[in-house]
Amino acid sequence: MEKFSYNTYPDSTDSSPRSREIDFDNPPPWDDQNHHQSYKVKFMCSYNGKIQPRPRDNQLTYVNGETKILSVDRGIRFHVLASKLSAVCCGGDGLGGVGDVLFKYQLPGEDLDALISVTNEDDLEHMMHEYRI
Repeated sequence: MEKFSYNTYPDSTDSSPRSREIDFDNPPPWDDQNHHQSYKVKFMCSYNGKIQPRPRDNQLTYVNGETKILSVDRGIRFHVLASKLSAVCCGGDGLGGVGDVLFKYQLPGEDLDALISVTNEDDLEHMMHEYRI
């Protein structure tokens, strides 16, 4: 095996970036802050039932209804989500009729007595944030 000689440049350490000196103004594309917008999220949609206390422990529970899973893009707009919910839960065509759809979500770790209404874009973004979606 041959031996190669390498030149060393003593002041090259001054010109080499250190990890703490790296410029973060232009993050690589895979580190883009909006990457989560293309992720799918799944909602468990329960409807046509009631929230009532269980007889044995008085905890609130959802009874007599249907439950479906709705998968949508993370960046979905409020009116589009409401339209999809209308199509899934109310048998609508998904093209409108969102005035009839009211939806709420359960905060992580909370009971059903603290449901939060989603009525606009800000509410939808807060909901996504609550679940770190």
